[in-house]
Amino acid sequence: MQIEIEGTITQAMELRSGTSARSGNTWQRQDLLIETPGQYPRKCLFTVADGNIAMFNLQVGQRVRVTLSLDAREYQGRWYNDFRAINVINPDAVQQNTGGIPPIGAPLPPPAEPQATSDNQALPWE
Repeated sequence: MQIEIEGTITQAMELRSGTSARSGNTWQRQDLLIETPGQYPRKCLFTVADGNIAMFNLQVGQRVRVTLSLDAREYQGRWYNDFRAINVINPDAVQQNTGGIPPIGAPLPPPAEPQATSDNQALPWE
């Protein structure tokens, strides 16, 4: 299952790394706290793993829209939720780079006024 959350990174926890006992591969992970805007702000702790840490390059104070993959796992008889970042975008950059195309759900601009033609001009299909 995936969800999107938009807000500001308020805390970046210490980067952790190690070697998998099962596969012998090395791993890295960093937990970050995001806070949503609004009258009743919410916080969510999520994880960025391995190569995504450098690719996303998340910083405290940065405003982002994060796509999270949700999963639960069991460890010693207890269940834990895992919110893992799979995509991060800057919502401000998305609005600037739309090339004049309104975002999904935004009202369309009014249609352009037709240009007046004189009687002696040929129409394009003639």
